[in-house]
Amino acid sequence: MVKKPKVLIVDDHKIFCESLALLLSMKQEVEVVGVANSGKEALKKIDALKPSIVLMDIEMKDLDGIETMRKVREKYGDIEFIMLTMHSDGEYILEALEAGAKGYILKDFSSSQIFEAINSVHQGNVFYDPDSSCRVLGSLHNRFQRKRRPKNDENPLSQREIEVLTLMAEGCSNKEISSRLSISPHTTRNHITNIFEKLKCHSRTKAVIEAQRKDLI
Repeated sequence: MVKKPKVLIVDDHKIFCESLALLLSMKQEVEVVGVANSGKEALKKIDALKPSIVLMDIEMKDLDGIETMRKVREKYGDIEFIMLTMHSDGEYILEALEAGAKGYILKDFSSSQIFEAINSVHQGNVFYDPDSSCRVLGSLHNRFQRKRRPKNDENPLSQREIEVLTLMAEGCSNKEISSRLSISPHTTRNHITNIFEKLKCHSRTKAVIEAQRKDLI
C-alpha cells in the first residue's frame, strides 16, 4: 500500500496557509502534518515533522523559499519541494528548478490542481503547468542567446554573480537587481555576499573595480 504524502505548508500569509491546510486535509489521500509561516520556522518544523513533501512560498521575510529548500536538501535528500508562489516569471521557475524543486504552482491555482501537483510529485514525477513549462523554455533560450564569455581560470564568479555584478556596476540598488533578474531580495543579498568573498572586497565600489581589473565585466 502506497503511503500518503505527508505535507508541510510554508507561507508567511497565515490565513492563506491555514485555509490551504484545511482544504487539503479534506482529501483523504493527503496528510497535512503542519504549517510554518517563515523559512526559519520551516527548518525547525521539517526537523520535527519529517514531511515527505513541502509546499513552499518563495518570498518570505527571514529566509526565502529557495534558500530554505537548498538548506533542507543538503540535510534531507528524500524530501521533495513544490514551490507555491505568485511569481510566474520564467527565471523564478528556472531558479527553483535548479535548486531542486519538483513542482511549481501559482497561488491562483484551484485546490484540486494543487492536490494534482502533490500527487504527481509523490509518485516520483514533476509538476509544471504548460504555461510554466513554456516560460522555462523561454528563459533557457534567453540564457543560451546571451554572449558566452570565454573560460577564464581566474574567474571565480558564476554566471549569475557576473549578472549581479554587472548591474551593480550600472549603479542598480539591490531592489533593482532583484527586479531586473527576477530573483528574491534575499537571493540578491546572498549573491552580493558571495561576490565580496570571492573578490576579497568589502564594498560594492571595490568589487566593481576589482572585477573590471580582472576583465570579469
